[in-house]
Amino acid sequence: MRNLFYWLNWPSFWLGAIVATVAWWVLSLLRPTFRQLIESMREQQRERALQGNADQETAYRKIVFRQTQGAHLAASLFALDEIAMETRLLAPPSYADPGTPRPHIEISEQAIPYLPEYPEIASIYKSGTLTIPEALSGGVNLILIGQPGTGKSTALAHLASQIINRRPEVASLHEKIPFFIHAADLGLPLKDPKKPTDFLNPIVDKLLEVSGALTAGKLPGFVEYAFQSGRALLLLDGVDELTPNGIQEVAAYLRVILRQFPRVRIVTTGTPEYVDGLLALGFVPLAIMPWTKQQQREFLQVWTMLWQKYVAPEAWAQAFLSPIDPILLNRWLLDGNVGLTPLELTLKVWAAYAGDARGARPVDAIEAHLRRLLPPQAPMEALYAIGAQASLNALPLFESGRAKEWTKSFEPAVPVNPEGVTTTPAEAPPAPEAAGAPAGKSPAKKAAAPPPRPASLVSQMTVAGILAAHGGSLVRFAHPLYLGFLAGKALSPAQAETVLNQSPWFGRTTTLRYLAAFSDVSNIANALLTTEDHILLRPRLMAARLLRDAPPKAPWRNTVIASLIQILQNEDHPAGLRGQVIAALALSGEPNIGALFRQLMLSPSNELRRLAALGAGMVHDSKSVEALIQVLNSSAGTARQAACLALVEIGTPEALEAIATALLGGDEELRIAAAEALANNPVEGYETLKDGVTSQDILVRRAIVYGLARVREPWAQELLGRIPTQDEQWVVRNAAVELLEALQRPNPRIPQRELPPENMPWLIEFAGKYGMGVIPGEPATDLLLLALKDDNPDYRLAALHYLRRTPTEGVLSALYPHLFGDDPEMRDGVFRVLQEMAMGGVRLPAPQQFGLG
Repeated sequence: MRNLFYWLNWPSFWLGAIVATVAWWVLSLLRPTFRQLIESMREQQRERALQGNADQETAYRKIVFRQTQGAHLAASLFALDEIAMETRLLAPPSYADPGTPRPHIEISEQAIPYLPEYPEIASIYKSGTLTIPEALSGGVNLILIGQPGTGKSTALAHLASQIINRRPEVASLHEKIPFFIHAADLGLPLKDPKKPTDFLNPIVDKLLEVSGALTAGKLPGFVEYAFQSGRALLLLDGVDELTPNGIQEVAAYLRVILRQFPRVRIVTTGTPEYVDGLLALGFVPLAIMPWTKQQQREFLQVWTMLWQKYVAPEAWAQAFLSPIDPILLNRWLLDGNVGLTPLELTLKVWAAYAGDARGARPVDAIEAHLRRLLPPQAPMEALYAIGAQASLNALPLFESGRAKEWTKSFEPAVPVNPEGVTTTPAEAPPAPEAAGAPAGKSPAKKAAAPPPRPASLVSQMTVAGILAAHGGSLVRFAHPLYLGFLAGKALSPAQAETVLNQSPWFGRTTTLRYLAAFSDVSNIANALLTTEDHILLRPRLMAARLLRDAPPKAPWRNTVIASLIQILQNEDHPAGLRGQVIAALALSGEPNIGALFRQLMLSPSNELRRLAALGAGMVHDSKSVEALIQVLNSSAGTARQAACLALVEIGTPEALEAIATALLGGDEELRIAAAEALANNPVEGYETLKDGVTSQDILVRRAIVYGLARVREPWAQELLGRIPTQDEQWVVRNAAVELLEALQRPNPRIPQRELPPENMPWLIEFAGKYGMGVIPGEPATDLLLLALKDDNPDYRLAALHYLRRTPTEGVLSALYPHLFGDDPEMRDGVFRVLQEMAMGGVRLPAPQQFGLG
C-alpha cells in the first residue's frame, strides 16, 4: 500500500517541480521588468513630491526674499540688496598634514599674528579672507564671530538673499534652502518635544507669521522635506546676543538638529569671548572682517546714489533737509574711519546726510540715530531706563510687561474727558442699554466717549524699530549695541560694578565700553587690571577696549596703557597676546600713540619691532617712516615683512621710495616682501608690479611674481599666466608655475571637517614608528600626546591641531609647557588652542597647577 501511494505521488512531484522551475524561470526573466516598473513608480512618486515641493519652494523663496530685505540697519531707506557690501571672513592659518608639501605662505600670514578678536589689523593689511560659501565648502558649520555692529546679522540675511536669487557668488549653495531665523524665535527650551520633527516647530511657527503664500497645512511638510533631504541651510541669528545659559540652550537644540538631520548645514553668530557648547559640536568660529578702505568708499558711493534716488526727491526731505554737496561731504566722511564698524560708519553717514549729527565720535552717531527713531512723545529717559535694567539684570530678552514697568513713570498722563473726569477705555461710560435706558431711546444727555488710550511707550518703540518683538510677549533691542549704549549712558560707575561681575555676554562688554565714554570708570579699570587671568589676560584686554570711546583726558587711561605696554615688553608672552595689545593701542584714539610705536621700533627684540611696525602702519604715522626704514635694514624675517606692509600702508612718497629701494637692491627675501606689500596699494603698487614684469633684473622679476600672486584681479592673473612661457629665466618661470599651481589647488586656509583618527595617514604612519596602531572608533588622545612630544615640528603642530577639541586635564598639562617653551611657533599655536578652549567654556587652570609660571 505504501509503495502504491509512493508511485501515485511521484508524477505529481515531478509535475510540481517542472511547474515551479518554469515559474522561477519566468520570474527571473521578468525580474528586471518588475524592478524597472517598481523603480519607475518610485521615480514618479519622487517627481510628484519634488513637483509639489518645487511649487512650495518657489513661494517660500519669495517669502525669504521679503524677509531679508528689511533685515538691516537702514531698512527704512533702502532694500538690503541695494546697500549690502560683500561679507568676508578672516581666513584661519594654513594647515597641512605632515608629509604634505607646504605652499608658499604670503606676507600677511607670516607677518601678522592671527587675531580673530581684532580683525581690524588684518583688514588694514589685506590678510587672506574667505567668503561664507568658501568657508562652508570644507564641510564644517560656522560661527560668525565679532563685536556688536560688525555686520553678522546682515551677513546672514544677505547670504539668504543671494541664495534665493541664485547669485553667482554663492553658486555652491544654489540648491540649499535657507532658513533665516533669530534665536529668540526658537522659544528655548522647547516644551516636551515628543518626536524629532517637533524640533522644527519653532521654525515652522516663525514662517507662519511671515508667510502669505504657503498654507499652514503644506508648510510643516516642506520644512521637514528641506531638513530631511539635507537641503536646509539654517542661518541662526542672535546667538551672539545671549547669555551663557542661553547659548548652552541653543547648543543643546542644535545638537538634536544635527543628530536627527545630519546633512543640514548651519551658520550662526557668536562673540569672540564665549560660544560654550557650539565648539563641541564641530562648529568653527571665523571672525567677520571689517570693511577695507575700498569697501568704505564703495559703500559711501552706493549710499549717495540711493539717497539721491529715494530720499532727496521726497517732499519732507526738500522741506526739512538742507541741500548738500555730496562730493565735499563724502570727502569728509571718508576721513577718520579706521576701526569703525559697518554699523558705526553707516550711522555716521546717515547722520551727515540727514543733518542731525551730534558730534564726530561714534557714540554721537548712535545717539543721533536713536533720537531719530524715537517716537515724538517718548522721552529718551524711557529708553535709558530699559537699557539700564536690561543690562543690570543680564536680559537680552525681556517680557514686554516688565519693560512697561520700567517705563511706567514716563508714560503720558491718562486722558481726561470733556467733563474733567479721568477715564480710560476700561472706565468708559456704558452704552444706553447697559445703563438701563429703554431700548431704542437715548438717555437725556449722551455721555461723551472717552478718548482712546495712547499706545504704551514700549509699543511705540517697537513700532519705531528700536525694540523688536518676538513670540510669547518677548522683546529685545533691535540691535544689541543699543542696549550697551543706553545702559552705558544711564548707569553710574558704582552701578556698573554689578555688570562687571556678570558672566561674559555682549551686554557686559558693550555696557562697560559705553560707560567709559560718558563717565569716570577708574574703579572699573582698576578692577579689570587687578583681576587674575594667568594665561589669556582677558580682563586687561577688556580694559583696553574701554580706551577707544573714552575721553582723551580720562584719569584712568594712562594706567591702562602702561599695563598694556608691560604685556608688549614681556618676551615670554606669545605673539597672539601681544598682537591684541598692539591692535588695541592702535585703535585707542590716543593722540601720541605713534610716538610709542616709534620708540618700540628701537627695541633690540625682533618680535617687538615687528609688532610696533604693524601698529605704526595702522595709525598711518608718517613720522615713523625713518624708523621703519631702520627696521628694514637691521631686522630679519617677519619684522622686515611687517615694515614693508607698514610703509606701503602709510604710502607717503618717502615710504614708497623705501619700498622701491628694497625691491631693487635688497636681498631675495626682502625683494619678495617688498613686492608682496606693493600688492596692497591699488595705485602706485599695481603700476610697479605691472612695470616690474619687464625689468632687466632677474631677482626683481622673480619677486614681482610673488606680488602678482597676491592681487586677485584678472589683469594680474593674466600677467602671471604669461610668465611661465614668456620669461627667459627658469628661476622666474619656476616661481610662476609654483604659484599658479598653488592658486589652482584647494585653499589650505579653508577649515575642513576633521577625519576620524583611523583615517589620518600621518597619524597611522606616526603610530607605525612606535609599533602602535590606530583603533577605529577609539579616541587617539594618547597617540596625539605622544606626537606632541616628537622632535618633528610637523608632528607637533598636527597633534596640536587635533587636540584643541579635547580639553582634558591631561591634554592641558601637556600643552602648558609649550606655552612657556622656546619654540615660538608652538607657543603661538598653544596660545590659540587655549583661546579656543576658553571660548568654548573651558576654565583654564593657573600655570602653577602644572608647576609652571
